[in-house]
Amino acid sequence: MRSWWASGVLGAALASAGAAAAEPPALTWEATTRSPQPPKAVSPEIAALAARCGSADAALAAVAQRNVERQLQGGEIMPPDELSFTLRAAGAPHAWPRGWSISGRGLGPAEIGARIDGWLSGWTTLGVRRCGVAQAKKPDGTVIVSAIGVDALADLSPLPTTARVGQWVTLEGTMRVPATAAKVVLLGPRGAPKTVLSSLSGARLRSSFAVDQPGSWLVQVLATVSTGPRPVLEAMIFAGSAPPGRFVRAAAPGEEAAKGAQGDEDAMLRMMNAARASERLPALARDAALAALARAHSEEMIKAKMVGHDVGSGDPAARLRAAGYEATIAGENVASSGTTEGAHRAIWASPSHRGNLLDRRYRRTGVAVVRDPSGRVWVTQLLAG
Repeated sequence: MRSWWASGVLGAALASAGAAAAEPPALTWEATTRSPQPPKAVSPEIAALAARCGSADAALAAVAQRNVERQLQGGEIMPPDELSFTLRAAGAPHAWPRGWSISGRGLGPAEIGARIDGWLSGWTTLGVRRCGVAQAKKPDGTVIVSAIGVDALADLSPLPTTARVGQWVTLEGTMRVPATAAKVVLLGPRGAPKTVLSSLSGARLRSSFAVDQPGSWLVQVLATVSTGPRPVLEAMIFAGSAPPGRFVRAAAPGEEAAKGAQGDEDAMLRMMNAARASERLPALARDAALAALARAHSEEMIKAKMVGHDVGSGDPAARLRAAGYEATIAGENVASSGTTEGAHRAIWASPSHRGNLLDRRYRRTGVAVVRDPSGRVWVTQLLAG
């Protein structure tokens, strides 16, 4: 069995494609990003598996099908960054997707269902769990099954995938869980992430903004839910250009700095400071008190089986107060991945988390990288100024 999970701040160890694997077909982008997407007719077997996983969704099923097809061609399951990108192409706006795949001869519905149940047992959800499932069989009898799941905390009204340079775009969303605040963060083709005006009235979210540079734009909705601020919706808009037909991986600034590090936490701090240096920002000083608080939080996330800023002991401000730690300003990034580099890449890819990392007001940090029994890393970056 092979499994992985990924997101804006969730990821896993990257799987390398087989040398003989065929090039996957070009991506076909949906005209809009929206949710939910009503499921299409499937076989009773697939419908039963999807129901076991959550509410069926056509976009998630399309990505699961693409994942199965690449394995039929000898390729590997999608790495986390490619999974998120492929979801955007399919028009799905949900952050932090999870993926699962199993392959083997003689796999029957009972065993596949039991394996899916095992995958789901390690997943704590806050909103509506949605899934897409696909299945195929190789000529030698090997069965391949893939599932893509999301914890839908919000839904998005149709948002265009392409726009003219300078065009104003209106974003409208609906929260599926209680939220005390929400903001919209844009990451354009150049420059730092920026927050644009938005409003949250009850469960209704609205924002209007201009895509004023040619190229790709990542739009992220960050909402404060029961576990603290987290991405709930993401979409890509291509201004004055067509969406790319293929995913191209780009390393995050600072990844090379992890080489030669003395352990996971040293590697993470090196990458953080190298990323800041790429933007001409001063290095963050290591703070032992913040590091102890960060480690305690990473351990709590492992116990909760959830990435979040409040998983039982309060948000970052509350935890700092309880410890008697004084700071003029404080912030936090959290992530889970198969590797420290994967976590760093996921943090950099998220506009809100990149904004935290590049905030020049922060001068010191406590970094924790804790591995769970499976080897996954759970990262907490406490930042203070």
